[in-house]
Amino acid sequence: MGEHFYLRPSWSCQGCGEPWPCAPARDELIAQYRPERISLAIYLGAVLTDAVHDGLCPDDLYSRMLGWIRPD
Repeated sequence: MGEHFYLRPSWSCQGCGEPWPCAPARDELIAQYRPERISLAIYLGAVLTDAVHDGLCPDDLYSRMLGWIRPD
């Protein structure tokens, strides 16, 4: 990924400071995982688990990490 990657334990974007995944990070992730949308969901599920271990609320994280993924 480019400059829009997460910073732990805040889970904010190192590039813009927005909650990660920010809009540019989402665009980068969609482009990177375009042929393998299921792999994107698996990756973000693992990231969500890491964020929960860092103390973030799982209820808030679902829509932030996974809720924006749509099927092709």
